[in-house]
Formats: sequence, structure tokens, C-alpha cells
Amino acid sequence: MEKVAIQIREQNGTARIKEPVGLGIPLPKGTVRSAQQLALMDGDKPLTVQLQPLAHWPDGSIRWVHASTLVDLTPNNQKDLVLAYLKAPSPSTTNEAVSQTVGGIQIATATGSVILQPDRLAWQVRNPNDEAVPSAVTLSDDAGTPCTAKAESNWEVTHKGPVFVAATLKGQWLKKTSEPLARFECELRIFLETGLVQVELVTHNPKRARHPSGLWDLGDPGSVHFRELAIETTIPGSSIAKVTPQTTGASPCVFNLADFNLYQDSSGGENWQSRNHVNANGEINTQFRGYRLTSTGKPEDEGKRANPLVSIEHDSGQLEIAVPHFWQNFPTSVRKEGNIVTVGLFPKDAKNAYELQGGERKTLRCLMSYQANTSLSAMAYTPLAPIIAPECYERAEAFPWFKANTEPGPLDLLIAEGLEGESNFFAKREVIDEFGWRNFGDIFADHETLYQAVDEEPFISHYNNQYDAIYGFARQFALTGDSRWFELMDDLTSHVADIDIYHTEEDRAEYNNGLFWHTDHYLEAYTATHRTFSKDNDTSSTPGQTGGGPAAEHCYTTGLLYHHYMTGSQASRDAVLQLANWIQTSHEGQGGLLEQMLALKKHELPMLKALLKGQRPSAHQYPFTRGTGNYLNALLDASLLEPGENWLKQAEVVISKTIHPADNIEKRNLLDVETGWSYLILMTSIARYLHIKREFGKTDAHFNYARDAFMHYAHWMLENERPFLSDPEQLEFPNDTWVAQDIRKAMLMFQAAELNRPNAKAFQDRGSRWLTEICETLAKGEQKHYSRILIILMQNYGPHQSGYREGVTEELTGEPSKATPSKLPILTLWELLARVVTRLVRGALTFRPSKERAWIQARLDRT
Repeated sequence: MEKVAIQIREQNGTARIKEPVGLGIPLPKGTVRSAQQLALMDGDKPLTVQLQPLAHWPDGSIRWVHASTLVDLTPNNQKDLVLAYLKAPSPSTTNEAVSQTVGGIQIATATGSVILQPDRLAWQVRNPNDEAVPSAVTLSDDAGTPCTAKAESNWEVTHKGPVFVAATLKGQWLKKTSEPLARFECELRIFLETGLVQVELVTHNPKRARHPSGLWDLGDPGSVHFRELAIETTIPGSSIAKVTPQTTGASPCVFNLADFNLYQDSSGGENWQSRNHVNANGEINTQFRGYRLTSTGKPEDEGKRANPLVSIEHDSGQLEIAVPHFWQNFPTSVRKEGNIVTVGLFPKDAKNAYELQGGERKTLRCLMSYQANTSLSAMAYTPLAPIIAPECYERAEAFPWFKANTEPGPLDLLIAEGLEGESNFFAKREVIDEFGWRNFGDIFADHETLYQAVDEEPFISHYNNQYDAIYGFARQFALTGDSRWFELMDDLTSHVADIDIYHTEEDRAEYNNGLFWHTDHYLEAYTATHRTFSKDNDTSSTPGQTGGGPAAEHCYTTGLLYHHYMTGSQASRDAVLQLANWIQTSHEGQGGLLEQMLALKKHELPMLKALLKGQRPSAHQYPFTRGTGNYLNALLDASLLEPGENWLKQAEVVISKTIHPADNIEKRNLLDVETGWSYLILMTSIARYLHIKREFGKTDAHFNYARDAFMHYAHWMLENERPFLSDPEQLEFPNDTWVAQDIRKAMLMFQAAELNRPNAKAFQDRGSRWLTEICETLAKGEQKHYSRILIILMQNYGPHQSGYREGVTEELTGEPSKATPSKLPILTLWELLARVVTRLVRGALTFRPSKERAWIQARLDRT
């Protein structure tokens, strides 16, 4: 294995001392079979490293591995690390840090120990003199009454290694009446060499929303309300706190205070009073601009955006606290009253109680150091972002169609608008103040303002990862090494995984755990937050539709997959599988007699009527649209995470029941742009399936069937496709988004060139011509900075660098396709009867009275 080069840059002028650093590293096929064969080297010095395989190649070798270590780095310097292959595996060492005691699970660190108290959302940090500093998580209901944390079981140790130990506690918050209010999941990550404790707390409302008439506004009966969520730490004896509200400023001010409250009420930006921050009554929640520091009720300091560090010397030692994304996730606070230090993740100082919508959750973090740590604030607010040399991604085939170190072309210059343009992705946040605990990380959908008057305030419009911005950011970070792309990826992933996915099991099966659409086109979101349809809109961008819920045409999983690969995030992995299960249920159903009877009425009965009228309906069972393309793509992503399951097999079933090498393409009406354009997304998903199969060396009958069908359509595209705006009258909104969508056609031509070498030059030339025209048109226009345009370009980046060389004519071989090219995929009466019988049998086998009642209830109970 060639060494993997990793660069870490310190760009904030702060000395980094044993700062935790983690990254996902791709490895070439067949090179590493055990993490014990790897070492992380700083020159000739091996670093203490904790390695966790994340994915494997079909031959069992590791495809992605996550590495965690601690880094020392002087200000404005850089460190070059290397992941090296050991000829002899390093001997495994027994980790003795974790032990079970009468008081709970004990994790020994170099500075003392951490005790996780049994069945309690609480822990103690003990110094070598056995003096304890206890902490606990608290929650109060909307009346301010304390709730009880009821754990499902004891703390579970989920990671154990030489760098850190992680433990998780799950359970629910109970009100004083013993009624469940919300669920919690708390992870403590304890770093053994420093004693640093990272707290990650998830607060989750598992109830369904009632969404009357398919509308999803705040104030829904399925919401829960609470007044404060906090981490309380008891300091031994009396103490004075050093409070630095703005540690990232040029000249940070330090206040020495016995008691204090540092409270961030709003973003502190120019648009801190944005309509983005309304409650269920449409009233703006923010009270003042930025943060205020008070002591015993008297003002000490105020400012716009706090990145605070609180440092307290007490009788038993030291405590330092920092809260990542403190101002971005407002409201937030840190306060000290006597010997109690409280980190208000949702502080009681806010104007109103907090509303957590049905199926919504929020993940917040806090860093607690129990010794003087001069780099804690940098760790929290400007963390180091390791950069892997792009050729390492290429060598490991980490991304499809990835070419490292190429000269930037016109497409790259357009994408660079996302970082360097006046309306870059960070600047977009400021326009509608896309901050606050529910909004932070999402993208302002500025393209929705295109038809507004110049002097009109921009719509509050949220993007919700349409066309997989997360994937685009991940790929650009790998290509360029610019950590701003990583920041955008990480922020958006956190938002999507918490807010945009409908985390409930109580609603319709086709809604549960699904991804909410972006908010409605060319309309204000009002109180629907990130959930599309609002009661305040009496129309919709979709004619005849004013309500709905998560649906298959908005499902994007690949970016979440890569976030998991690049960060090791379990939440991202879970999100991929959640969405894959959801979209499969949306297409296949969950079983049950009533569900199957309804499906017969919607699908098979119309086919029977057509056959009886002498018509010849298609045998295909899935629509030729982006919904099927998204379904296929989610199955592929799930298959990479769980190769032993049937995800890939189901993907092949979907392909065989969607497309055929002998399809009558003219009957598909693909040139009717408004109804047919999204077939390009399905074709792109099939191209990805073919790429994965080739990558794994599986050019079997399923591969050749899909390739033959794909090429059938690619040849049709070569002869018939044209730019969308060549006939603008057929479009409802003829704008430059359609020019960006044309890039899908160009990339499909490059992909076809890979799959059909004898005709590769024709496909390559057409793709190159289209790509040139697209880039030239967008570069001259005034819409190239819009979110949707940039993200479409990023999502489809790569195949133009696939490496076609004129004169190379090898053909792909393998098992012959089982398709009969001369036999048209026409539905017969016997095939239809077989489908009917299959549905009835499935319905009978999965029939359960309780299940049938729940199915009916989910559709009727919206009170």
C-alpha cells in the first residue's frame, strides 16, 4: 500500500495542545485486511491512534477506516502525517481504562477518572485525590417544572481504544405527571490522555405530527414544549470564573466574576430579526441583537457573536467549558450561580418555550476540560480539519469518476462561486439569518427569490439538501482540500439528520423516517419551518396541491454516506439506512391486507381495465422518474453499508422493472420537459449502479442487462436530446436552472462513452459540446450564484474526467444479459394476474388486526 499523506494546518494563531483530530481515510482494494496493519506516523514517530473500519471491499479488505488521534501544533504551522502500512501487524494491547465499580462504570484517564452513574443522566469527574466534580443533564417542561430522566438501561460503552472511550445512555424525559415529554440520547466521549469530556446530547420528539390537510406548521398538536435543557455542574467550594465571551476575537476581553450569565439571544447578524425566527403565532422570537454578559443582574459586556470560554479554578482543581456553535445555535447560555455552573443548551432566558415538532430532534455539544487547556476554545470554535492528498482519494477509488490535481476548467470556476462569489454559501446564510438551533446548517434557497420584486424582502425559503448538496460539498473538499467545503458539509449534515428527517414510527409508513421536501417553490415558508407546506399559503408551486409530506422524489442519501465515511458519524450512517428503509417502504409497502387492497386499486385495476379494452400497457412497475432514481440510489448506498443484506439485489429488481433494452422510448414522452425531464436522474443512478458493479468486478447478467438498457437510451439521447431552453415556451419557469440541469445530459454522454468504446468518440464529443455550452451560458448569466444551480453542478461533477482515450476500443465482458431484445416489455394478462395473486398472498401473510387498525388510524386521525 502506498502511504496516505495527511496535512493538518493551524491557521488561527493558536497553539494546539493534544487536540483531538479524527478523519475517515479511503484505502485501495485488496491492500489492508486489518486495522492493526496500519500506523499513523508523524515523521519517524508513531502517534497513538484509534482505528475503526467503516466499510470493506468485496474481498474483505478495508475500504474506509476512521482514525482518531491527538495533535500538538504550533501557531500558524502545519503538520504532515502519514498513514503507513506495517508488514507485521502491531500487537494488540488490552485497554484497562474501563472498569465496573459499585458507583458505576469507571473510565481511568491521565488526570483522574470519570464515573458514569448507573441508570442516571449524570457523571462525576474525579481527580487523583478522589475529589469529585459532578455533572447532570436537566430538563424543565414549558411551565418550568423539572422533568425526570428515565434511562432505558445502564450506560453502554460504544467505543474503547487508546485515544478515547465513548459511552451512551438512552431514555426518555418524564413530566411530573409521569407523562413522556421527549426522548434523549447522551454520548460522553472521554479522551484518556487529557481527561477532556465531550458531551453530545440528542433531544427527540418521537411523536407524529398531526399535519391537518398535509400542512406542517408550528403549533401542531404533535409538538412538545419545554423551557430549558441544560448541563449542571457543581463546583466544590467558592470560586471566581474567568469569562471570555469572544475567544476568537483579535483582543479577547476577560471578566473575573463570582456569578454571571452569558446569554446569546440571536445571531448578532444584520438580519437578526428575520422572519426566519417566528413562533407558532408568527411572532419573531429574538429579543435583542447578539449576546449579553451580566453579573448579579448588572451588565458587564455585550456583543454580536460569542464564542465563549469559561475557566474556573476551584478547591479540587480546574474546569473549563466551551460550547461549539454557541452563537450559531442560539439561544444558548453559560451561567454560574454560587457553586452551580449551567450550560444552557436550550436556556430558560429565551422569549418563549421551545417547540420541538413531531419527529424532530436536535443534537448539541459541549466540551468540558478538567485541567488548564490553552487550546480548548480553538478546539471548540476553529477545530483542525485534516486534509488528505486528492491522489489518495483517486488511488482508493473513494469517489466515482474522481480525477486528482487537474487544471481547473470552466465548470470548476462556476462551482468556485460557492466559496468565492459575493453570494457564496456562507454569505447566503446572512440574507435570511439562517441561524438558530432549528435553522443552522441549512442553505438559503435564494433561487426561490428569482421572480420577486427588487425591493421585496426575500422569501424565507429552505433548501433541505435538494440534489444532495452534502455530496457536492464532500466531493469538493476531497478535490480541493479547502476546509470551507468540509464545514459546509458538516453543518448541513447535522441539520438534515436532525431536522429534515421525520424521526417517528407513528405516522403513515410512507412518511415515517422520510426526508421532508425543500420549502415550497416561490413561496414563503411562514410557520412550516423546514416542512414544505404551510397553512398560510393558499396555493402551491404544484398546481392543485397545497399539502403533502415526505415523498420519494426528494430522497438524497449519498452525501450522508460520504459524511459517515469522512467523519465516522454514526448518525449519518443511521440516516442513510433510515432513508433507504423509508423509500423502500414508500415503493413496496410494509405489508398488510388493507394496504395491498389499496395498491391493487391504484396499480393493478387500471392495468386490468386497459387490457380488457385491448390496450397494450407496459410491463414496467416503476415510473421512469427521479423518484425511482432516488430509490435506486438509496438502495446502492445502503448496499455499501450493509453488503450482506439484499439491498443490491433489490436495486437489480428495480432496474429490471423500470427499463428494458427494447423499450419503445418515444412512448415515454421524455421530450415533454415538464413531465419527463427527471428521467435523467434515473439514468444517472443506473450509471452509478454500473460503476459500482464494475468496481467490484461483477459484470454479471444483471450488469449486462442494465448496461444494454442504459445504452439503448443513451443512443436515443445522442439523436434526440437538446438543451432544455431551446424551446422555452414549453417551460413554466424558463430560467438558468434548466441550463444547469442540462449538465446531467452531458455527464450521461461521458458515462456512455465508458460503457460503449466503439462509439465512445461520438458520446464524448457530444458531452464535451454540451458541457461547453452549459458553462458558457451560465458564466454569462446573472443566476450562476443561486444555490440550486451550484448544487446541481456539484452533484453531477466528475464523469467529464473519466479518462476516455481515442483509439481505446475494449469491450466489457461478462455473463450475457438475460433480456430478449426483440421482446417488447408488454404486460400480459397472465403477468397481471400473477401480480394480483402476489399482492393478495403478501397481504394475507402479513395480516394482523392491530397492524390493520394502525394503518387506518394513521390515515384518519389528524385531529
